[in-house]
Amino acid sequence: MSRRQTEGSETWRRLREWDREQAPSERLAAHILRFEKYEAVDPSHPLGGQDGLKDLICVKEKAKFIAASYFPRGQQSLGTTIKKFAEDLAGVTKNSAEGIAFITNQELTLSEREELIGKAGSAKVDLFHLERIASILDSPQCYGIRLEFLDIEMTKEEQVAFMATVSQWSNRLEDVLAYISGSDVIRGELEKLAAAQEQSKAPQYVTPLPIISPQWSSWFGGGETLRKCSHCGYGYLIERKYTFTAAIFNEQSVVTCPRCGNAELA
Repeated sequence: MSRRQTEGSETWRRLREWDREQAPSERLAAHILRFEKYEAVDPSHPLGGQDGLKDLICVKEKAKFIAASYFPRGQQSLGTTIKKFAEDLAGVTKNSAEGIAFITNQELTLSEREELIGKAGSAKVDLFHLERIASILDSPQCYGIRLEFLDIEMTKEEQVAFMATVSQWSNRLEDVLAYISGSDVIRGELEKLAAAQEQSKAPQYVTPLPIISPQWSSWFGGGETLRKCSHCGYGYLIERKYTFTAAIFNEQSVVTCPRCGNAELA
């Protein structure tokens, strides 16, 4: 087995020589967008189907974007890449979006990037070219994504970088927790939230609070009894069938509040 290339070349090479189908490329694009802080990332049909000129829908800084992934095998001509971009660009208008995120494994020079973006007119363009994607996947936060889609494991150097990143996250978390514990305002809000959650717990089985007790004259013929839910305070009528056995042995039944669902003994 050939030795893995270093200095980022392995990630770059495997991206450019992409040998997988369209579905993995669209799923990889979704991960890249999330890493770049896009929100509400919503894939269309990675496994095939009418996608309405979009591979994904997403939001960046309150602006709606469509996203398109273009991962051919090997380097293509600039004209071929621009043609694909123009086809995907039509989805901006079709989907009432403000811009397009174009994710491709193609190597593009600065002038080629400018030429491609110039085709978009007034639409916003976020271009993820080969070098940019490789840089993202070679960051410690994305080692797992790189392993899944490119089968590239961490080197010893990357393991050190990953552990350093985890240590930084841990220190930041400790700083946040220390700030929260020392803030009277935040502590007060947390106490209010805990109290609200305590009040919203599920209803319990409790003894009901009768408002009108059944009359002795109705014990053997049945009748209606007005009940007040002990959980939400809702008043409702229950129809009871009284028998001699129930009257002698004081039998009880369970009723359910029609508003909150609290179950009680009647």
